[in-house]
Amino acid sequence: MNELLQEYALVAEIISGLAIIISLIFVGIQIKRNTKATQASTFQAIAELDINLLLNFGNTKELAQLVSTLRENPDALTEEAQNHGFYLFGAEVRHVENLFLQYENKMLSEKHWLSRKALMDGIVLSGGFGALLKHPFKKYFDGSFIEYGIGQRQKMGIEE
Repeated sequence: MNELLQEYALVAEIISGLAIIISLIFVGIQIKRNTKATQASTFQAIAELDINLLLNFGNTKELAQLVSTLRENPDALTEEAQNHGFYLFGAEVRHVENLFLQYENKMLSEKHWLSRKALMDGIVLSGGFGALLKHPFKKYFDGSFIEYGIGQRQKMGIEE
């Protein structure tokens, strides 16, 4: 009788061990699905912000011209127009800074990062970003993002 109880106990241990393994696999699958859902949600929010920025910059031809000129040749603007433009351009820079920080913190997948990297580089390599680096406005952006921008500009031979 004692041997039979030991056999049942052994079978029960094996079954409970298998149950633990199965539950851990299930938890792993759920975590992976949750991570994908979080990344999809993050990317959706980024896409919505892209669209909102574009729509706002295109509200009037004056705003569109101001942002375009600030991005490409900020010295062509009056001081008043530069000040106004920096707030608009600052929103765009804040957006790409968010992309950078999301990627840096592993919240944005490599695929989604690569799909937005051209936008990122277009901003940090622009004349407007160069002007931002000289402007007190710079202090309102994350240091690692500013360092990224400076590094990209140096790689392309853009001197400040």
